[in-house]
Amino acid sequence: MRKRRSGHIINISSIAGFAPHMGWSVYAATKFSLMGLTEVLAQDVQSLGIKVTAVAPGGFRTQFNKADSLVLSENKIEDYSELHSVHNHFVATDGKQLGDPEKAAEVFIDLAESSNPPVRLFLDSDAYRRASEKLDQLREELEANKDISFRTDYE
Repeated sequence: MRKRRSGHIINISSIAGFAPHMGWSVYAATKFSLMGLTEVLAQDVQSLGIKVTAVAPGGFRTQFNKADSLVLSENKIEDYSELHSVHNHFVATDGKQLGDPEKAAEVFIDLAESSNPPVRLFLDSDAYRRASEKLDQLREELEANKDISFRTDYE
């Protein structure tokens, strides 16, 4: 890609890498990491003509939610009953996700052919909604703590 001064790296993250849900801390940590890597890598290789995008899908009707594809704890500790409920709900949503994998494949082709692709792309309406809500929360939290942030500046 450097020699050709072109190319497009597409990393598959998740909406959990931007707006995670309770019960998926380790998964979210890996997806947050990939989002951060993608954002900086996009800056690092921009001058080389290489584009970089992190795709952050919401729920798609794939094998992802199936009980046999998830590794969940067999030893259910009572203190984590709320998390177990979240996991059970997640498995129960299998087949009801909003995302259509065939439509996603079309988007990936368009993305790969785009002359100006986004650095972050949220796929499906649920991912869009969660990202939008997260942006509102971030703005509110940032503004609520502005005085504290500025208090650490030199006079």
